[in-house]
Amino acid sequence: MHEEHRRPPLGAKGKSTLSKFEIGSAGPWEITIPHTVYPPREDTALLGRALLQLSGRCGRAVEIGCGSGALSILLASIGWRVTACDVNPFAVAAARGNVEKAGFADMVSIDEGGPGEPEWELQKGVDLVVWNLPYLDPPENDKASLEHIEEASMSDLPGGWSDKLLEVMDDELIDPSCLVVLLHRTDPDSRSKPDSWIRNGWSCRQLNSMRLADERLEVLCYWRSGAGESAMIMTECESTMDEAKRLINGGWQRVLSLSQTSGRGRRGSSWQTQEGGLACTWVLSGGTLERHSPGLIQTSVGAAVSDALGCYVKWPNDLVTEDGRKLGGVLVEGNSEDDGIRVGIGLNKRDSVIDGMTVAGWGEFVGEKTAIEVFDILDSAISSLFEEHSLVPPVEEEELVALSWKSLARSLSTGVALKSKGSPTRAVGLSSEGHLLIEFDGLVATIDDINTLDWNPIT
Repeated sequence: MHEEHRRPPLGAKGKSTLSKFEIGSAGPWEITIPHTVYPPREDTALLGRALLQLSGRCGRAVEIGCGSGALSILLASIGWRVTACDVNPFAVAAARGNVEKAGFADMVSIDEGGPGEPEWELQKGVDLVVWNLPYLDPPENDKASLEHIEEASMSDLPGGWSDKLLEVMDDELIDPSCLVVLLHRTDPDSRSKPDSWIRNGWSCRQLNSMRLADERLEVLCYWRSGAGESAMIMTECESTMDEAKRLINGGWQRVLSLSQTSGRGRRGSSWQTQEGGLACTWVLSGGTLERHSPGLIQTSVGAAVSDALGCYVKWPNDLVTEDGRKLGGVLVEGNSEDDGIRVGIGLNKRDSVIDGMTVAGWGEFVGEKTAIEVFDILDSAISSLFEEHSLVPPVEEEELVALSWKSLARSLSTGVALKSKGSPTRAVGLSSEGHLLIEFDGLVATIDDINTLDWNPIT
């Protein structure tokens, strides 16, 4: 069974074991572990290293399924006040003893219970929620191989414990900028999937990952884009790019217009929003431009949008169907006088003919969603890459290059004929500036202008 190596190495029935827990310079602490309690192991250390990456202020944290209390102790050691819980009463007792022995009894409280238990709920004002999600498949019939209390604390639900937590994430109770950090098993798929959070409008960023035997484990964090603040929504405007220039407040700023009369496309071309379509602009911080080139930002946004909608990308900024029909585009603007950089997206809702050219719409990929519903999808996808959350480290350049190339490679795999200056060529990668790397006659060249490249779907 693929999860065997993550089962706890249990001692003799009724016995406890002692273990040293430390991560980097944090610790060590001596942890007492009853035989029915999951001990700190590789996945615990993976999640712990991710928590040490969090920056900014330390406030109120909740750890669900705290087990022996190792991660609650780690959080307290870096300044968090922790409320922890576990459905296993032996874990609760052990964690209380371990917390006291480590000297953090005044920083950590531990109770029995958790999501799905009667009357359990998140406390008001929580800034951070942490859970090493249960990973075992639910037992079939009477084939349980663990004791009942172990099955309760270590087995996933048929619908996924992740979704059960999502049900209790009440926006009126939690802090608007609350961060949720979960350890998922993503290969093979577990029942607790990241998809539900993303579909419900939460931004998502990977903090850490590892391959452990035949499993892939990922630590993902989730937050509400803009701390729950809505975008500026307009019925009509000349250009959302120009409207975004007028925004003066900080934070995650974005403008959505249901009609745009004088929008800009690539190289100064116009982009008018068709009826029912959308035009929107995000204002990214000046720090984003310091870390990443405009070209890489553009290809990354294109990749994120194409992944979210299920469409394809044509380098560097067109959103297209498999057969090459355009349904939208991405434009990046900014200069040294701006405090930030603007990312504009225009999308058609339905198939039509514009200026003699057949174009596609998002309905082909996500169905009859409204412009605002599609905007919410795009907002969480772009926020996941570029929003500056007070606790979350920024996405590294290598991740953006890999994301952009993966999306571009998917488009190329559908069948695309490339020519550079009339000669057949093939794409082999992307540079850190978002420029296309092509190869012909054994030489690799960099393309930074789509006008020097013929890109035609093979029909």
